[in-house]
Amino acid sequence: MRNKDAILNVRGESCYVDDLSSAGETLVAEVFSSEISHGEITHLDLSKAKSISGVIAIFTANDIPGKNQIGNIIEDEPLLAEDKVDYIGQPIALIVADSNTLARKAMQEIKIKYKKMPAIFDPREAFSKGHLIAPQRVFSLGDIDNAWNKCDMVVEGTVESGGQEHLYLETQSSLAIPNEYGVKVISSTQSPTVVQRAVAKVLGISMNKVEIDVIRLGGAFGGKEDQATSWAAMAALAASKLGKPVKITLSRNEDMNMTGKRHPYSSDFKIGLKNDGRIIAYDVNFYQNAGASADLSTSILERTLFHATNSYFISNVRATAASCRTNSPPNTAFRGFGAPQAMFVIESAIFKAAEKMGLDPRVIQEKNLIKENDIFPYGMRAVDSLSRKTWAAVDKKYNIKKIYKEVEKFNLSNTFFKKGVAIMPICFGISFTNKFLNQASALVHVYTDGSVSVSISAVEMGQGVNEKIKKVAASVFGIDTDMIKVESTNTSRVANTSPTAASADIDMNGNAVRLACEIILNQMKKAALKKLGCKKTENVVIQSGVFSIQNKKKKIRWNDLILYMYQERISLSAQA
Repeated sequence: MRNKDAILNVRGESCYVDDLSSAGETLVAEVFSSEISHGEITHLDLSKAKSISGVIAIFTANDIPGKNQIGNIIEDEPLLAEDKVDYIGQPIALIVADSNTLARKAMQEIKIKYKKMPAIFDPREAFSKGHLIAPQRVFSLGDIDNAWNKCDMVVEGTVESGGQEHLYLETQSSLAIPNEYGVKVISSTQSPTVVQRAVAKVLGISMNKVEIDVIRLGGAFGGKEDQATSWAAMAALAASKLGKPVKITLSRNEDMNMTGKRHPYSSDFKIGLKNDGRIIAYDVNFYQNAGASADLSTSILERTLFHATNSYFISNVRATAASCRTNSPPNTAFRGFGAPQAMFVIESAIFKAAEKMGLDPRVIQEKNLIKENDIFPYGMRAVDSLSRKTWAAVDKKYNIKKIYKEVEKFNLSNTFFKKGVAIMPICFGISFTNKFLNQASALVHVYTDGSVSVSISAVEMGQGVNEKIKKVAASVFGIDTDMIKVESTNTSRVANTSPTAASADIDMNGNAVRLACEIILNQMKKAALKKLGCKKTENVVIQSGVFSIQNKKKKIRWNDLILYMYQERISLSAQA
């Protein structure tokens, strides 16, 4: 598939939030944030900063007309800190000025004093002190406590997996434009409705007065699923207060300091096996470093539990997980959404057991691959399981044993350069674990010149969803993709959107577009029969923009039929 967005990107012609302005009136905002990890704010003096020429206003939590809260799943995240701070980089005040230079100058003039408090960075320490985002979760299967005496080998260990920076090319950015009803925010977010809801809450207005528009994202990888919200809400707050457009764009350094990463995990495992490599029991404890507030941590932790045994069937399992509150920026979604952390632990356990037993890890992996009707620790049965078939196909295609021997030979003959090789099966669940989020909508218009406009709930962020959507619509209508335009993602056109995440955007939105296009197509077929004077039972075929009656020479072109339908007052729009 040729993605036309890629051409614009290479030429530097793609439009992102920071490329936008509003008739030269746009003000810019900078965020004044905490310099300490944990403490009370005992003094905050903005007077000198406000006196600088070109500084329009400085907003704090006291200026929020609605609720100072942007927490999505759990309401534990203030937009702007009030009496205390919980991590370095936590927003305290918003400086609005004529230029970024002036806003940064004002930032240096803000006087603040703190009463420092002990900070926690280790999730195990947080757990021991009861600092949890939510109660522990446990997934279990079989009888773990009585399974150990059936094992020939029991191995225990600890696994640490660190955080990871998203490093999307486009940093967090939002442009808010006030209007007579409320505010329009052009945001770099994967979750337009989440942003819409939060902005409405902060401003104390209804959601229908907040319009969120997303052109495209310059990368996201999960880092803009929940964490684009604060910058949009800050821009909207300033714009609504001042009656002028306000834009926030974080610098790379600010973005890296103020936003969360992939969740670090500290985990303990205990694995029991038979001498032939069969895994009999697996007990694992996950300590998730959530950071200072929940963000998406509880959902991410749940997916960790779903993937605790990866691609393997183990008859006796206990997986325990705790989301621990620390004094780091709130950690967030990242590709895999908690699954890589879980898979790394089970694979580490297998490799350590293999080393102690003198087995090739692949023997243990292959022997325990999940098969048809095996049960996952959360109770679901495996259906249409292809894990063993896939393993055999990979082994045959790539001659894995030969690769391992070549690496071993290389390492024996090279002192300073070494090679490594490993194989890891993956069992990963796509779509949202929360059922209600697995929905999408589409709005399709056919204009009187024959062109087509499509609006969907998914966001284009480099994965090519817009190009795929064009192909879906073109396939249903039997026209060229050049006649179709996919609009920006907008909450006024498509409401109640789910985040563009969970590897499901094209499946759900593509089907929504198909259904909407089919509603219009059915209307067009009825209109074609009427226009051509044919019976309602006759079959209409569309190909290359021409409607024809099967087995007859009667035809009508796409544009002519559309004009006829418009004149007959037949709807050329549909939503699904």
